[in-house]
Amino acid sequence: MDVLPGVFSRRDPAGEPAPVLFEIPRSGAEYPRDFRSIAMLTDLQRSISMYVEQCYAGVVDAGATWLYAHCPNACIDLNRHELDIDPGQIDGEWPEPLRPGPKTSSGIGLIPTVCAGTKPIYDAPLPVAEVQKRLKDFYWPYHNEVTRLLKDFRAKHGVAYHLSCHSMPAMPAANAPDAGRRRSDFDLGDRNGSTCGPELVEVVAGVLKGFGYRVTSNTHFIGAESVRKHGAPDQGIHSLQIEMNRSLYMDEAARTPRPELADVRGHLAAVAAAVVALARSKG
Repeated sequence: MDVLPGVFSRRDPAGEPAPVLFEIPRSGAEYPRDFRSIAMLTDLQRSISMYVEQCYAGVVDAGATWLYAHCPNACIDLNRHELDIDPGQIDGEWPEPLRPGPKTSSGIGLIPTVCAGTKPIYDAPLPVAEVQKRLKDFYWPYHNEVTRLLKDFRAKHGVAYHLSCHSMPAMPAANAPDAGRRRSDFDLGDRNGSTCGPELVEVVAGVLKGFGYRVTSNTHFIGAESVRKHGAPDQGIHSLQIEMNRSLYMDEAARTPRPELADVRGHLAAVAAAVVALARSKG
């Protein structure tokens, strides 16, 4: 295992890796020592996509690379654009124009200001220097590693496949666009066809459906910054976001893993094997 302490862990397969990366950007729980919050830890933890790194642990055996971010997204959300900041949430002037997204005003931008739905994380705006430090210490080292791996894969094999791995609550929040109905087992997001070729979506969906899962595409989440930033199908880099229903592998109320997690791990290893086969057929 290769580790950048406090930032990420990477596991490489034995032998020459296939040009396939499974990265887990929103499941870390190692809070920086200087992180301060008025929120309770139990509320902060509800922002974390728990156990996703365990669910994908078998992808290395299939020949893929596994990358896991340590820093919790309650501190900085690696699946947001680096300028997705509400000017009212920082103390000081940012050196360039900010680009707050539609979710930022509700507290879930690059630097989340709420957790557990409505609980405030801070009692005052963060200094600009603090936000810049989080970008320098956590955000850019992680995304630079993703970029490095994908570029190396493409250089060696002519193609790279990038799976950004997330989890979603079984039932959406009351104010969510999909409120009122249980979510699918897996939702595959390619930003409506812009971050990967259709073949990758078909391969992943086909394996999951073969195990009996209900699979949708661009229904609950179309894919956020990880796939937007790294996906370039016209250059041979294909990025797909995988959202997995948490009820498949954990008790959402108790925040504990269920025995079914082992089955899910095996199924996702089969997904990895299929993507590896696809990648090697293109190389």
